[in-house]
Amino acid sequence: MMDLAFTDEQVALRSEAHTFSESLRPLLVADPEWQRQGMLSDGDSKEVTRELGRAGWIGMTWRRDIGGRGLSHVDAALVEDMFGYHWLPLSLYLLSYKTIGCAIERFGSPELKERLLPPIARGELTFCQGFSEPGAGSDLASLTSRAVRRGNRFVVHGHKIWTSSAWLADWIYLAVRTSSRATRHRGISVLVAPIDTPGIEVRRFPVLGGGYLCEVFLDGVEVEAANLVGELGRGWEVVMHTLDFERITAEKLGGLAWILDGLERRLAETDRLEQAWRRIGALRGELAGARLLSLRAADLLDRGEPAAAASAMAKLAGARLAQRLAREAIDLLGLEGLSDGDLTAPLEGRVGGLYRASIGSTISGGSAEILQIVIARRGLGLR
Repeated sequence: MMDLAFTDEQVALRSEAHTFSESLRPLLVADPEWQRQGMLSDGDSKEVTRELGRAGWIGMTWRRDIGGRGLSHVDAALVEDMFGYHWLPLSLYLLSYKTIGCAIERFGSPELKERLLPPIARGELTFCQGFSEPGAGSDLASLTSRAVRRGNRFVVHGHKIWTSSAWLADWIYLAVRTSSRATRHRGISVLVAPIDTPGIEVRRFPVLGGGYLCEVFLDGVEVEAANLVGELGRGWEVVMHTLDFERITAEKLGGLAWILDGLERRLAETDRLEQAWRRIGALRGELAGARLLSLRAADLLDRGEPAAAASAMAKLAGARLAQRLAREAIDLLGLEGLSDGDLTAPLEGRVGGLYRASIGSTISGGSAEILQIVIARRGLGLR
């Protein structure tokens, strides 16, 4: 981590996260699925998620009476950076707590929060996020999945794609269209439902960077009206708040820091560091900048101020750094950088996986073009 003026409490918190992460190492090394999925923190593990819950790391920014620790979002970013440095498989954690759980904590009804937040904090209830569709990715307002109110239930039809963790999650968080007469953004609502609800079908497929994504088919799925998050037809605000949290990718920066540290050590061991020190220094400068952007976005959330532009900057900086670091590492390591999935190889064989995973980093979570539009409009006031 770069040299910032952290409080004694934050230093102790990061030390606690470091010790916890190291304690999980034997569990992760023994799991071949994790070795395949451990790229850029996108891996999935219900067991690790339960351990995070038992140790009090899930919901750490929530109130203590709902299972949280009352910490700040800056504190959470510092902890997640450490988790990422140890390459913990965090997909279920990030979705269930950081993006979806925090949105429910802010927009959910008292009954919904009481029902869902404590088991999320314990690591016993996990979520996937049903946003993107075959015809609505970065332009999420184009979504066509539809929910029709019938009495005390919604009936949902649609198709979601690129759904992380759906094959393991217990519940799904759905953005759906509940009005065809409203404008694109005003007719969207957010619902939550158990993933085993009749009419939900999950199909899993492997992806280039390691691990899996899913597509989800929704055919006459009945969802209780009480499972509405926020106001009917006003789900766009909920969605945007969700993305503000998702785009603070401190955990991915921790993984990149591990790669950069390992790359520097490997070059020193093989007497190649002297000719590469300028390139390594430039990468360290980019990493420091990306971390500052991430912490700035988290600080704005703590202050209750708009964070859309700042989180977009943070996500874009991290994605571009991932691609540049992957290219530089392959170039500097040569063939040994292509060793993949072998924990005895240089940098535990992770450079090749990073190279593949980084290709999609400027697309997932909002494409680079969309993020630049957010920065221009929300940050600079341009139209």
